[in-house]
Amino acid sequence: MRHLTLADVEERFARSVASRLDGSGKVSTRALDAGDPSALEAALTGVEVVVQSSVPRFNAGIQAACLAAGSNYLDLAADSADPYVADPEWRSRGLTAVVGMGEDPGLSNVMARHSADGLDRVRSIRVRDGDSASSPEHAFLPLFSPETFIEETLHTSRIWEAGKYREVPPFGEGETYTFPDPVGPQKVYSVDHEEVDSLPRFVGKGVEYVDFKLALDDVTVRTLQTLRDLKLLDRGSPEAPGPRRAVLNALPKPAELAGKIDGYAALVVETAGEKDGRPVAETLLTTMSHRKANELYHVTATAYLTGTPAAVAVLQMVGGTAKEPGMLPAESLDPAPFFPMLRERGIAVRACRTVERELAG
Repeated sequence: MRHLTLADVEERFARSVASRLDGSGKVSTRALDAGDPSALEAALTGVEVVVQSSVPRFNAGIQAACLAAGSNYLDLAADSADPYVADPEWRSRGLTAVVGMGEDPGLSNVMARHSADGLDRVRSIRVRDGDSASSPEHAFLPLFSPETFIEETLHTSRIWEAGKYREVPPFGEGETYTFPDPVGPQKVYSVDHEEVDSLPRFVGKGVEYVDFKLALDDVTVRTLQTLRDLKLLDRGSPEAPGPRRAVLNALPKPAELAGKIDGYAALVVETAGEKDGRPVAETLLTTMSHRKANELYHVTATAYLTGTPAAVAVLQMVGGTAKEPGMLPAESLDPAPFFPMLRERGIAVRACRTVERELAG
């Protein structure tokens, strides 16, 4: 009989999640400091799959503990320039580590893989993340880890173009993108993201262009720029801590926004290439209401679209359909069983546009 253990440095948060699950006795909680290597190894011994859903800076330590304990691993986001560097070690141990398996990265990669599988050659992959969330209480709404959100939006991003990377400054490559209704047109910007690293490496088929753009409204952009320019995000030193932690503590906690925000989340992946000598473009998308996500599981749509693909991937790992050893990107998962499993859990991925036309000339 399999058992689920939820761990957090503050066990009360784990207990809060456990209280929403069934009363079968198969769920327990424990306090665990992800920054304590010896505690991690002891806690993970005998665990089949470890899901790392805290901030990415703990990835390396948890991965090391998994290797020592003989546990498979999955995380929601990468924490280094090359998250697959330890692939030979995982392969030699016969263990699987799926890297970046949430909404984006994660579901976005599987969507791109699905479209790329139908092409002989891939020209471009464009990932767009939009959200129309609104709250009467908060103008600035990080819907996932505020620490991660601030770091990736204020970091230089990259675009894969013509076989090499091109760097883009924060809030660069802005454009108005029309998401499916009811989200509609939103301003999006190039953001530092894992898809731009993994898709050119693992999809193959001559991928010429990959980018990732995130919707950021004007209030959010101004707030981020102000925090940066006033140096309110400085970490300082152990002896003289900067204001960063105070700023992060003052922001609304994403988990506390469930049921308090309106609007929709949207994820769109546009893939273009060639099939049998013809240009083909396919757009896959999924949308979810924040209110619906709260009804389903007392979370925001962002949390549901992140956690559910990760859960499906874990089910495939324990079920034997995703057991290849090594450090694997999300696009290594087969979309054929993945999408139906998502649909059973309230997330429908659909094609909104497929275009095929004659080659010019």
